[in-house]
Amino acid sequence: MSHILRSVKRPLLPTRPITTTQVNNTPRSLVKLRKLQAEFQCEDGRPIFLKAGFLDRVLYTSTIVGCCVGVFMVLSTIYENAKPPSWKQSVC
Repeated sequence: MSHILRSVKRPLLPTRPITTTQVNNTPRSLVKLRKLQAEFQCEDGRPIFLKAGFLDRVLYTSTIVGCCVGVFMVLSTIYENAKPPSWKQSVC
């Protein structure tokens, strides 16, 4: 089957553009992206993970609080499981 496909000649498609003039309009999304890049690359003293505004601050703070709560829960679980059986309270 493959020898049949190799023997069939495929027509050559044009690879050059038909016109030589260059279109000089940039899409709005590219302009918006360049503006966003310029905003994030400016030196204003804020870390990169807080440059998008209030929502970034909320997400960052909730992540830090969640991590602290998780570490506290792990430490309390380790402490509870490390107690000898005589210290644990019996449940009626």
